[in-house]
Amino acid sequence: MAGSQLKQLKASLAAKGLVGQTNGKKGKKIAASDTRRDQAAKTRDLDEIRGEFNRFDTKVNRTKRDYTIVQGGAFVTAGKQQNNRSSRTNGGVEAAMRAEYEAEKKQRNRTGGMVDRRFGENNAKMTQEEKMLQRFTRERQLKSGAFSLGSDDEFGNDDDDANGGFTLTHSGRSLEFDSPLLGHLEEIPNYVDEDAVETGPARKKSKREVMAEIIAKSKFHRKERQKAFEKTQEEIMDLDEEFGDVVGALRGQRTARPAAIVPKSQQDIEYDAKMRELTYDRRSVPADRTKTDEEIAQEHREKMQRLEQDRINRMTALRGDEDGADADDLDDDFWAGSDDEEGQAIGEDGEEEDDEESGSQDEGSGESSGRPKSSRYQNAPVAKMPSNHAEFAEAVENMENSQVMDHIKTIGRVFHPRLAEGNKQKMDQFVAIIFEHILFLGQQSQPNAELIDDLIKLLRTMAEQYNELLVQTIRDIMKQVETRVVSQTVEKQDLVFFVALGYLFSASDHFHLVITPALILMNQFLSTCMAEEKTALPQRLGQGLVVCEILLRYQDFAKRFDPEVVRFVEKTLQWLLPEPTKISTTLSSGRPRGHLNLDKSFKPKAVQGSLSILLLFVDTKNSNQLKFELIARTVDVIDNCTSLWRDKSAAIEVLSSWQKLLQHTARYYGAFLPKLADNLSRHQKLLSNMQQSRKPLALQEHRKIAIKTFAPRFEENFNPDKKSYDPDRERQEVNKIKAQIKKEKKMGLKELRKQTRFGAIQQIEEKKQMYSDYHRKMANIVNSISTVEGAEKNQYEREKKRRQNQK
Repeated sequence: MAGSQLKQLKASLAAKGLVGQTNGKKGKKIAASDTRRDQAAKTRDLDEIRGEFNRFDTKVNRTKRDYTIVQGGAFVTAGKQQNNRSSRTNGGVEAAMRAEYEAEKKQRNRTGGMVDRRFGENNAKMTQEEKMLQRFTRERQLKSGAFSLGSDDEFGNDDDDANGGFTLTHSGRSLEFDSPLLGHLEEIPNYVDEDAVETGPARKKSKREVMAEIIAKSKFHRKERQKAFEKTQEEIMDLDEEFGDVVGALRGQRTARPAAIVPKSQQDIEYDAKMRELTYDRRSVPADRTKTDEEIAQEHREKMQRLEQDRINRMTALRGDEDGADADDLDDDFWAGSDDEEGQAIGEDGEEEDDEESGSQDEGSGESSGRPKSSRYQNAPVAKMPSNHAEFAEAVENMENSQVMDHIKTIGRVFHPRLAEGNKQKMDQFVAIIFEHILFLGQQSQPNAELIDDLIKLLRTMAEQYNELLVQTIRDIMKQVETRVVSQTVEKQDLVFFVALGYLFSASDHFHLVITPALILMNQFLSTCMAEEKTALPQRLGQGLVVCEILLRYQDFAKRFDPEVVRFVEKTLQWLLPEPTKISTTLSSGRPRGHLNLDKSFKPKAVQGSLSILLLFVDTKNSNQLKFELIARTVDVIDNCTSLWRDKSAAIEVLSSWQKLLQHTARYYGAFLPKLADNLSRHQKLLSNMQQSRKPLALQEHRKIAIKTFAPRFEENFNPDKKSYDPDRERQEVNKIKAQIKKEKKMGLKELRKQTRFGAIQQIEEKKQMYSDYHRKMANIVNSISTVEGAEKNQYEREKKRRQNQK
C-alpha cells in the first residue's frame, strides 16, 4: 500500500465499503435485523482498520539508556526491536488461546464415538444367538402391520394380522396347512426301516422353525389371557345383576338398639372407690432397692466429679451441661415460677398428693388449712411469715442461737411451696430477709459470730431453691456499699457482706451476676485506700488487708491475678515500715511520703492470735502496736499470694519486688516475726528456680541470607555460551538436565496458569454479555408494552373525547 497514511486510510475505508457510493434503493425497506447486522459488521471493520493504523497499541519495552545484553547467545541492545519479539507475539498468542477456548467450548459436554443402542448389546447374560433372535423378533413385530408384495413370509400363519389381513384361497376356501382337504394325507401310515435309519446328533433347528415356535407360543398365551379377561367380565356382570338383591336384603335388617344404662349398685361403687384409693396408696409404689456401701460411695464420687467439672466450665467461661441444675446456676431455676415447683407434687418421703387433698394457706394466721399425709407436718408448730426484716428481728430478739435456727426451719416447713399456692414467693422473700438479718448481726458492737456462721450455712442451702429475690436484694445492698466506699465510710456489715457472698455463690465463675460486681467493688475500695497517702489511718489499712484476704479467698480455685492486691500490699509496707527510703525500687513506683511509718527504735510485742476486725472500726490508744500487727498480717497476705500465683508468668517480677520488702522487714522485726525467716528462704528458692526455668524470647530461626554485594564478579575464562564452570563433566550434564526439567516445569505451570486465567476471563465476559443481553431484552419488552399501553390509552382518550363532543 503506497501513499500517505491519509490515502491509505481512505483506500481501506473504500475497500470495506464504508465510504463512497452505495447501491441501495430509496423505495426498498430494510429490516431491523439487517440494519443491526450491518452495524455490527461496520464496527468490526472500523476496529480492524483502527488497529492497523494505531501504532500506539504495539507494546515495546523501552529503557532509559541503551545497553548491551546477552540474549540467545548473542549480544543485543536492550530496548531495541530485536529484544521485543515477545511483545509483538502477544496478540497472536492471545488469538490462539481464544480459538482454542472456543473449540473447547463447542466440544464441552460432548462425548465422541458411536453408541450401540441395539437390543441386548449391553446385556452380558444373553448369548449372541439370543440377541439375534430377539432382534429378529422385534423387527418382525414392527413390520407385521405393513403390507408388501415382496414379503419374505413363507410359512403359514392363522393370524390375519401377521399377513397384513390377506389369506390365500381356492374355490372360496382358504388354503391352510390344517385344512380338512389335506386331512387324508395324515391318515396314510409311513413305514420306515429302522435299520436304514442312521442314528446321530439332533439336528439344529432353523431360524424359521424357531420363529414358528415363538409365534405359536405368543398366540397361545394371548388366547389364554383373552379367556381369563372374558371370564372376569362375566363374573362382574353377574355381580352387577345381583347387586340390587343384596342391597335390598341389607336394608331389610334392623339395627339392634343399645341396652339401657344400668345404674351401679352400692357394692360396685364401694369397690371402685377402694380401687381408686389403692391406686394412690404409697404402699402400691415400689420401693427403691437397698444399695450397697460401694454403690453409694460410687454415686457420691460421680456427683462430686460432675460438680467439679461444672465449676471448671463456669470458671473458664465454657458452657457445660445445660440440663444440670446447680446451686449457683442462675439460668436454670432462677426465674422458675411457683407453678413449676407445685406441679412436681412429690414430697420428701416420695409420696404423691392429690389435688383434692392439697390445702390452702391462711395468710392471716400462718396456719396451713391443708391436710398433708406426713405426721411431721401435722405436729409442726405455728409460725408466722415475716413481711420484712423488722418483724423477723423482733420475733427472734430474745431467742437463743438454736431457737433461731429452729424457728427458721419451722417457717420453711410450714410454708413449703407444695403445701399452698403463693408459698414460693413468700419463701423467696424470707430468704432475702435472712440475708438482711446476717448483715444486721454483723453491724452490732459485739457480733454473734457463731449465729452468723450457722445462718450463712443455712442460707446457702435455702438459696439453692429460693434465690430470685435474694439476688435482687444483694444488688440493692451493693449500691449502698458502693456509696459508702466512695465516701470512705465503710462499716463492719460491708466486710460481712463480701464474706457472705463468697460462701453463697461460686466465686470462680468467669462471669457472675453477683460475684463480678463484688470483685469490682472490692478493687475500687483498695484503689480508694491507696489514694489516701497523706491522710491514711491504720484502721483504714487494716480494712484493706481484710478485703485483700477476701479477694484471695475468692480466687482459691480460679487463681486469677489481681494487680490491685499487689499494689496495696507494697503500699502498706512502705507506709508502715521504718525508714522507707532505704527500700529499693518496687513495682509500685514512687517514694512513700506517708506519716504512719514506725520508728526504728520501737519494740513491739509478740502477736497473740489473729487480728480482731473490731479493732479496725474503733480508735485505739496503742496505734504503734496496731501498725505492727498490720505488718504481720501483710506478711501473711504476701505468703498467701505467693502460694496462689507461683505458676503465673509474672511471678518472677512480683516475687522480686516482695523479696526486697521482706528483707527490709526482717532487718527491723525479724526477731518478732518467727515465720518471716522461713518465708524469705522459701521465696528465695522459688525465685531462683523460676529464673532458671524461664527462657527468654528468641527470634524465629530463618535461613541465612547473604549480604548483597555491588562489586561485580569477574571470571578469567568468561564465556557467554558456557553456563557452568564445574570441572566434573558428568555432574555438569546432570545439573544441566535438572535445570532444563525445572525450567520446563516452570514454563508448563506458567502456561497452565495463563490458560486458566484466560478461561476465567472469558467466562466472566460471557456472563456479562449474557446478563447484558437479558437486560436489553427485558428492556425492549417493557418498552414495547409501554408503547402499546400508551397507544391504547391515547386511543381510549380520543374515543372518550369524541363521545363527549357528540353529546
